[in-house]
Amino acid sequence: MINNSDVMTEVYFFSKAQKLSHALDLLGITDFKGVKVPVKLHMGEPCNRYYISPSTVKLVIDKLKDVGAQPFLFDTTVVYSSPRSTKEGYAEVADQHGFGENNMGCKVVIGDEGIETAEGGCNFEVAKELYESTHMVVISHVKGHMYAGFGGAIKNLGMGGVTKNTKRMIHVMSRPMFLLEKCELCGSCADVCLCHAISVDSEWQFNKGACDGCGKCVAACPTGALSYKVMDLHKGLALSAKACITGKRVLYVNALVNIARDCDCDPCPDPIVCPDIGYLASSGIAAIDRASLELIDKIKPRVFEEAHGVDPYIQVRYVQELGFSSSYELIKL
Repeated sequence: MINNSDVMTEVYFFSKAQKLSHALDLLGITDFKGVKVPVKLHMGEPCNRYYISPSTVKLVIDKLKDVGAQPFLFDTTVVYSSPRSTKEGYAEVADQHGFGENNMGCKVVIGDEGIETAEGGCNFEVAKELYESTHMVVISHVKGHMYAGFGGAIKNLGMGGVTKNTKRMIHVMSRPMFLLEKCELCGSCADVCLCHAISVDSEWQFNKGACDGCGKCVAACPTGALSYKVMDLHKGLALSAKACITGKRVLYVNALVNIARDCDCDPCPDPIVCPDIGYLASSGIAAIDRASLELIDKIKPRVFEEAHGVDPYIQVRYVQELGFSSSYELIKL
């Protein structure tokens, strides 16, 4: 459900997960009665210790069942080499991490098919299960991310709510395009390239096959010699997230605990970069991610930007430009 960009959105803040039930009541969870509800989450890469707690997710599942909804856990397969790159492999990982049907009391669905959805001049393959839903709950573990700056609700949907083809597309769109006449061979782009796809000596050289499409090189270029092939990664994530949720009734839960430097996709995401803060719940995707970042900044100012050299607020601003309010009232429970 799209908010006007000037709407003040309620964001409920609480230190104990047990207050989730009350927060969801305040957000109108009874509207979900009689509906099949995908609960979108990331169930963790093998060896990662900081993914969202199954016990926290179980509180949401139980609440949905209490109001007569029909919830199921949902995520999509990944592009990179991992057990999570197949439906069967991800299902095994989910079970190992405590998200199995017997433990959660609902089905676990891993998606790898999508339905094309146009947004911002691009076609995004939204996961079939999300596309066909009318209601959704998005549970996100807030943490850092080496390319996006941080991962919250926007990234959970923007990268996690679409097919492998679209995940690749979002990264490819952010690859650099080179203008020789503007290049001064300063090497700034090579310095920030985490995948060593760029080298600068007597000429600028680019290994497209090694490029992950993070766009850091373009942002670092001081002369405008590099531009994005289509758009930067943050805008791609914002558009993709919008494609996943437009026209739907969505509630968001962000967990600000185990706030690690790197993503739940990383088997080695250490260290923890901020003490536990608590939990947020809202009906606004931009509002909850902005509130998450501002709460973290009060304790550890610019911690994600210092870790990754990326302003984590960029994706929030893009989503706001798409018509979702980031203005919020923080209400403590």
